[in-house]
Amino acid sequence: MKLIADSGSTKTSWALIDKQNKVHHFSTRGHNPYYYSDQELSEILQKELLPNISEPTKITEIFFYGSGCSSQTNCNRVEDALQPLFIHAVIQVHHDLYGAALSLLQHESGIACILGTGSNSCEWDGHQITANVPSLGFMLADEGSGTTIGKNLLKGLLKGEADTEITTAFYNHHNLTFEKTLDLIYKQPEPNRFMASLTRFALKHIENAWCRKVVKQSLDDFITLNVKLYEGHPYMPVAFTGSIAYHFKEVLQEVCDEHGLTLGLVLKDPIEGLVNYHQHGNTYNSK
Repeated sequence: MKLIADSGSTKTSWALIDKQNKVHHFSTRGHNPYYYSDQELSEILQKELLPNISEPTKITEIFFYGSGCSSQTNCNRVEDALQPLFIHAVIQVHHDLYGAALSLLQHESGIACILGTGSNSCEWDGHQITANVPSLGFMLADEGSGTTIGKNLLKGLLKGEADTEITTAFYNHHNLTFEKTLDLIYKQPEPNRFMASLTRFALKHIENAWCRKVVKQSLDDFITLNVKLYEGHPYMPVAFTGSIAYHFKEVLQEVCDEHGLTLGLVLKDPIEGLVNYHQHGNTYNSK
């Protein structure tokens, strides 16, 4: 049996492929080794993962793709947390960007992008990442991400750039005032999560001209400052995974068309493509 994980900082999506090749999905907290101690990583697996698996000794392969797994040290820490629980499994740990590229492009070359709460991208030759424009996080540069879209929405709303209709809708929907909004940003923990949550508001009001303009500009910035820095961008497909890419696909298509790019596969969650890849003997099936 195979166990596959796509792990972000807040959530890990797991897929178990059983002996009949059937897939079972479940989730746990995120498993980013930057955020948790070795003991905490083990506790998450024992308390949240193991109850979903009836026969852990029957698992022979584990493929873990996680945020924070960009160094060998962190990959080893995740493997060390998994191995005592799955004693017969051969474990492979990779960065989540590698998982996204594998999920989206399989053995084909192209540019793989993550557009979710955060953003990232890479050039992929069908086997490995060959180039990566560094992701600098929401404090410095996270173009196209949910956090950046939310931040730009907030900035426009608070500065009076948005029209009255959308401004009133925002304050009413979130039960906020100007002062309460600033308090959430500067006095409460994890303001990036609050900002990222505003993408739901943007999606609901995407037909509003100003709201659509904010979303489109952020996606345009991502293409300009990330995708177009790869040498292969004029002739390679550009594929995306993540909630922002999935829910704003129409706007993303428009931006790609304006830049002369070929929009490839768009998946809401990398686990979809990863399961397909591992379930079918490493042969991609796009159905």
